[in-house]
Amino acid sequence: MRTTPQRRWTLVGLLASLAACSETTTVAPTPVDAGVDTGPIAVDAPAPVDVPAAPVDVGVMPSGIGEPCESPGASFPPVQGSCSSGQVCLSTAIGFRNGYCVSVCQGTRCPGDATCGRIQGFPVCMRTCATNDDCRRAEGYVCRPAEGGAGRICQVNDAPPGVRPDDSACFTVGTSGERTAPALPRVTFTGPNGDASGPRLDSFVEAEGNVAVHPTNGHVAVSYISASVGGQIYMGTSRYPGTGTQWFGDGTVRDPTFNSSSDPVLDYGLDGVLRMTFIGLQRNLSSQVTAVHVRITESRDDGTTWATPRQVDPAGICPQGTGGICDKPWLLSTPGATAGAPSVLYLGYLAQGARNADLVVQRSDDAGATWSPTVRLAALGFVAGSTVAHNLIQFAAGPGSLVAAAWSGLSVGDGSGGTDSNARFGSPANRVLFRRSRDGFRTLDAMRVVSRPTDSPVYVQPPVALDGADTVHVVYVSGDATGAWDIILATSTNGGESWQHRKVNDDPESCALHMLPAMLVDPVTHDVHVTWMENRFGEGAVAYARCPGGASMACGRNEQVSDRPFRLSSSRNPQIWHGDYNGLTLSPQGELWSTWSDTRTGSPAMYTAHGRARPAP
Repeated sequence: MRTTPQRRWTLVGLLASLAACSETTTVAPTPVDAGVDTGPIAVDAPAPVDVPAAPVDVGVMPSGIGEPCESPGASFPPVQGSCSSGQVCLSTAIGFRNGYCVSVCQGTRCPGDATCGRIQGFPVCMRTCATNDDCRRAEGYVCRPAEGGAGRICQVNDAPPGVRPDDSACFTVGTSGERTAPALPRVTFTGPNGDASGPRLDSFVEAEGNVAVHPTNGHVAVSYISASVGGQIYMGTSRYPGTGTQWFGDGTVRDPTFNSSSDPVLDYGLDGVLRMTFIGLQRNLSSQVTAVHVRITESRDDGTTWATPRQVDPAGICPQGTGGICDKPWLLSTPGATAGAPSVLYLGYLAQGARNADLVVQRSDDAGATWSPTVRLAALGFVAGSTVAHNLIQFAAGPGSLVAAAWSGLSVGDGSGGTDSNARFGSPANRVLFRRSRDGFRTLDAMRVVSRPTDSPVYVQPPVALDGADTVHVVYVSGDATGAWDIILATSTNGGESWQHRKVNDDPESCALHMLPAMLVDPVTHDVHVTWMENRFGEGAVAYARCPGGASMACGRNEQVSDRPFRLSSSRNPQIWHGDYNGLTLSPQGELWSTWSDTRTGSPAMYTAHGRARPAP
């Protein structure tokens, strides 16, 4: 589940202020006989007798709605820029590639070539269309039914495809020639993929996977969202016993307090206990969420059975019926302060109330029995020239009590009060952020910006890893609304004060989807291991790269992890959805385990791959 806070000073608020003078904000179609202004005509001048009537098929003169535009100065609030009088330019920086001219249609009619649609619920005039070819398709715009209207309008594609403008694959396999790229070899992950959720008979969709490996015995667990034929949503787990090839899909987490759940994340502690955090949701008969709370549960048999889930968030953080919600929890365990002491747990999430939207963390010094009050890592506000909402946290641990978090900051200048804000497909106003603590999140170092000013971060989770006391790695996605998304690895050797950046995917040019990265660092070799999903050759695949720990060295040749092609989509349609993240973990013995959800058999299901980060001991 993914939400972002509503604020009156977003684009919605600006358009509302424009609507106050809406008599002048919508431009009527230009008269067909308009020409150069030659000054006033004398009242008694006879009308020319040789001027024919306007032809009936002259059509509607273009108003400029939906045209590209430039907007000087700050990206928000939007101004007229190069748009026609009465219009404003929604700029690239807030998710509209090359700009998009709109006007308000509250109390007025749209021009003849536009239809009144809605952006985050507010009525605006957008370009009328019949097919995708009527829109600026190569720039990421498609023809969709107007929200709240009767026609179809050109709007940002809500499932960027990552293909050529003619819908062809970005590359073909080859070593020379135009638009060719070498095939991805299978080197590190060579065996057949494991069908982790295949043994399940109680669900038909499994997505949003996470993976954890036991600290000593080599057992592996995978979690995912399960959907039953009856429409029930619950958390499922599968386990691998450490030998052979068979997976057992017999773990189920059902929360007796809530009728739905989402966002599972696994963690194996050094105590051998498998833990899961997720959000429990209460939905009414129309599937609207009426309550959300952060939950935690444990298993001592590799996920076969689970304890009754318990609430982590304190009272009032995400209360029922007051606009509160909690979202995207992430879990990390670290050793206790002394030998034999209980594991220390950290759990972070978005905590949004009626008047706040905070990214918070809680800690437990007794292995999850009790939890501290929330510590705020970030609040909705101004960061490095952009107003952003914070979410999608991930954690990493270093020596002693050193812990860190990385997350995404979504620009709220586009009116991101809902889940379909255009900036989530990539925007220069988005930020990737980092913060660390030297004492287990009791106190905090300064918040740091990881992404570069030239990046256009996509709203996905940025995995983070610590290598010693000062080396930090963060991986994120940068691209635009066409789906031309690249994987970027940022490395800092001074605790996040400054960063060096590398492109991980080795495509010849930015064109294809590269999404849902997972990342870790090997504490023995200091190599960084990255997996992601992509479609550079048209069909979907899971890819992998090993990057040296030193940021001055390029990442290695990309390899393939998946052993069968599938349909890759950035859509959130449950029938083809992969989830919001993938899993990657490393055993103490140097074994890599990757997990993801793909549609090779027609519907989403969980798969795994097994490789080695270093030779067996």
